[in-house]
Amino acid sequence: MEDEEKQELIPKKQSLFPLSAEDIVDNALQNLDETQARRVTEKAADEIVRLAVEKRKAEYRNAAAQEEMHNLINNADLLDRRVGDFKINSTFETASGTTNVEIRKSRLTPVNLIVGGVGLLIVILLIVLLLLK
Repeated sequence: MEDEEKQELIPKKQSLFPLSAEDIVDNALQNLDETQARRVTEKAADEIVRLAVEKRKAEYRNAAAQEEMHNLINNADLLDRRVGDFKINSTFETASGTTNVEIRKSRLTPVNLIVGGVGLLIVILLIVLLLLK
């Protein structure tokens, strides 16, 4: 009997092409009895439903994130027209993860601050020089 079991495990003929994962799964599915086939079918159906729910959730998150980003851009445009300096930080939950967005508008850039500081120093120096004369 052991010899028979060993012979069943030995491939009867070698294929020129290696077996793929699909070949192995197909072969395993063909060798299931009725009870096993029913259990596999139930598990496959559960997985299909789970994947469909996940897909629907991802689509919802993506649509919501797009709408929120659109609103953020509109708000930034409104601030740009009405306010000088502003900074907006926002986080969106998208289908593939989280997206962080920062929108900033500042009329006082570091270069402007340096130029303004140097200009102020020159004015102060000129006033001091005029007062000392």
